[in-house]
Amino acid sequence: MSAFPGEADAVLSHTTLDPDPVAIVDGRHFYLGAIAGKKVIVAMTGIGLVNAAGTTEAALSGFGIGAVVFSGVAGGAGRTRIADVAVPARWTLDHGRTFRPVDPGMLAEAGMLSVALESVDSRRRSRVVVGGDGCSGDNNNGVAFPCIPNGGDVFGCQPRTAPDRSLRYTGNFRQAAGRWLRCALISNLKIASSSDPAFDATDMETAAAQAVAEEHGIPFLGVRAITDGPGDPLRLPGFPFQFFCYKRIAAVNAARVTAALLRNWAGA
Repeated sequence: MSAFPGEADAVLSHTTLDPDPVAIVDGRHFYLGAIAGKKVIVAMTGIGLVNAAGTTEAALSGFGIGAVVFSGVAGGAGRTRIADVAVPARWTLDHGRTFRPVDPGMLAEAGMLSVALESVDSRRRSRVVVGGDGCSGDNNNGVAFPCIPNGGDVFGCQPRTAPDRSLRYTGNFRQAAGRWLRCALISNLKIASSSDPAFDATDMETAAAQAVAEEHGIPFLGVRAITDGPGDPLRLPGFPFQFFCYKRIAAVNAARVTAALLRNWAGA
């Protein structure tokens, strides 16, 4: 799973799609194929907690799934720097009051990976940081963030390399836009860093997807590469400036770690 088109495209670049790769469940598009010889279903959840939970529920209700991996980008702090890939041992939805641990077998496999990653600084190699804590939250006040038809690699409704990509596809725009404009627009105008010193990765989806996977008894792992936080050679003024500058490199690195994990992991 990935949240927005650029993240999903990075995962699809490692995916060999089936001859008939598109499945639609509850209005959501899923792409069937294989990564490193493992059968996979690639999904773009959409941005935010509500979208992540809904897409995960649709996937787990519609398919027989052995495990869930969320591959995407995040804010970083503490041990992580821009372009590093964080694989936290546990995630929180309430800013650290409670945590859910990820699957221990998948986490152990991530700790043994050796992956060539892109870097933003020639003086420092990007690395995979396994363990620690991740945090998910958003400013959407309990409503789904609407994708924007043909809205590019962040706000669009489909991955650009989706096998069924259509300029007419509107995703959840019609269902979500009105309520989001009424309930969440003002809170989303607040520009603040998405990193937090207490967490190795801070995002808007992973812990919501994990909660649904846990309810279904499905192993889960979050793989998040850092777009904003420490380690910026350009010294940009935090989020969202760092995010838009480094999102491609981070999405590529997260997808590389995800593909390597699938290549090495024996499975659930």
